[in-house]
Amino acid sequence: MTILKLPHGHVNTYKAGCRCPACRDANRVYQSAANARRRLDPSGADRAGHGKRSTYNNYGCRCLLCRVASANAQRDYRERRKAGAQ
Repeated sequence: MTILKLPHGHVNTYKAGCRCPACRDANRVYQSAANARRRLDPSGADRAGHGKRSTYNNYGCRCLLCRVASANAQRDYRERRKAGAQ
């Protein structure tokens, strides 16, 4: 098995599994830029499908369906966290 040495601080290194601060930061910057590009094209939300939290987060869609999906997902997350803490 050959292990490729990828440079740290690059999104591809993060995708390969590295979670060092430099790679995490590179991925954060990449994802922020990708979300900004998605938000420039409102029809992207239509193609992605409404009523999903990912459309709310990734495409910035604030239609009723996407807001409800995001609120429900957040509520479920809080409930799981609360149940896990007990």
